[in-house]
Amino acid sequence: MKSTLVVASVLAAWVWTPQALAAEPRSPFPEHAALDAVGGSPARGAYVLSAQGGWPFSFLRAQVGLSKRITLQSELESALGRRYRPMLGIGVRIADARHLRLSGELLGGWLFQRSEEYRRGPNGELRLRLAIPVRRFVPYLVLGTRHAFLPDLLTIERASGTETSWSLRHEWTPWATLGLGFAISRAVGLDIGINYGWVGAPETIALPGIHAGLHFGGDR
Repeated sequence: MKSTLVVASVLAAWVWTPQALAAEPRSPFPEHAALDAVGGSPARGAYVLSAQGGWPFSFLRAQVGLSKRITLQSELESALGRRYRPMLGIGVRIADARHLRLSGELLGGWLFQRSEEYRRGPNGELRLRLAIPVRRFVPYLVLGTRHAFLPDLLTIERASGTETSWSLRHEWTPWATLGLGFAISRAVGLDIGINYGWVGAPETIALPGIHAGLHFGGDR
């Protein structure tokens, strides 16, 4: 009798265990500062602060999760200390899985450039971020398109007087970043990456750049 009960118990456990494991939901990959920084769109109530320095571009960025998918973002970009882009916008978590995060970002702001040709005007950017978290590592890709509208003032001196006219010039900058993030802890992360920003395409020549970043997050 006892042997029959033991065999029945083993068979029941053998039949029930796979069903229980199949019904048990997968535990999501734990979110951390490195993933939120390079993948974008931290969860509701979470934030991440990022500082990325390199050549020729450097960045300061802050993200705050407003809901499960919507994020408020602010960003300051500098190119060799001569070109600045303060930006404000929103991020949207488009897709989220255990080993994948896809987010989109829409930002608007102003462009300032101090050079022989002084430039300033409204600026906007649309970006897509793809991150593939694997344990502490986060390979990621960023693709973006930037558009600036720069007013030009033309002054002509004539014997009869001075004539002035305004025109609006469009500057397009396609952008790509390929990098790798790393989680030191849940709240602290690093990343390195290669940037490809083609300022003034297609009339100009694009030069690739590099950066290294430090990220802090919290409120989870």
